Amino acid sequence: MNLRSRPLNWSIVLALTSMFFFYSSIDQCARASTNSLKVGPLAVMPDGSALTLNRTQHFNYLSREDVLKQRINAVMSVNSLVNSPYTPTSAVFDEMVDGKPWWGMAGQYIWGEGQRSIEGPSEESRFILNPYLLVAANPWTAKIWNQEQITEDDLNNLDFPYTWTPQELRYWPRKRMAQAIYDVTAFNGKLKSMNNKLESTDQNMRFGLVAYNARDFGYGFLFLSPQYSMNVENAFKGNYPIEIKQYIHAGDSSKYPGGCNNMSPAMDEIDKLTIKQLPARAVVYLWKTRPPLATAPADFTFVLDFK
Repeated sequence: MNLRSRPLNWSIVLALTSMFFFYSSIDQCARASTNSLKVGPLAVMPDGSALTLNRTQHFNYLSREDVLKQRINAVMSVNSLVNSPYTPTSAVFDEMVDGKPWWGMAGQYIWGEGQRSIEGPSEESRFILNPYLLVAANPWTAKIWNQEQITEDDLNNLDFPYTWTPQELRYWPRKRMAQAIYDVTAFNGKLKSMNNKLESTDQNMRFGLVAYNARDFGYGFLFLSPQYSMNVENAFKGNYPIEIKQYIHAGDSSKYPGGCNNMSPAMDEIDKLTIKQLPARAVVYLWKTRPPLATAPADFTFVLDFK
């Protein structure tokens, strides 16, 4: 054994390791968000302004460019709230694959995995086309329907009750705050009127949080405040800010041949929330960089109210 060769070998290993972290950091910087909102002292939109919420749309087989054009148009339709230029964040959208189908609303909530999973408007369009819905509720209302009772009229009904959707979105830019309101009671009332089509009539009050819109605008960390939230319980009990890792990619969760574009990954920290009773409120703090504590002043506060 040539002992003299060891320092050289270790030098090579250390050099390669340094290069790896150097180029990884460059890649992370290149993929990080360059977007920001006009909030705080930069605010021009009046506090309390209501924003229009867009309906879901069909993304199946569109190019990534076409989907992102719709995203950009949705962002720039409220140009008083965003600093220009806006560019979709690489870390959120670059794994989207051209020409793929997407999980559909009917697919996700009625049919489940398989050949029919891509039916209906694309479920991610709920969030992609509502970019200022920085943090959204993603209810666990899938597969509650008796498939044999679902008709073409149901599938063609633009207001079919697949899941809770926000009725209102308001911004207070100077206060760095926004509020989304979900009428869960009205949704449950619609289900009750269609109970002959349901497999289960039990009210499902569980939901997760979708926050890649926040990530796209530079807010990379969140914390659900147990102190200021009301009647919302998180199965995750960690008392520290969570990095938002959600992004769009082509995966095989749909079991559709060739896979579909959808959101990933699952995040146990924010996927398992329960409304204990109505009304309820989830107060979510957002930060651009990881704060030392969950009690650190937030860069933005997003409130989800459930009535």
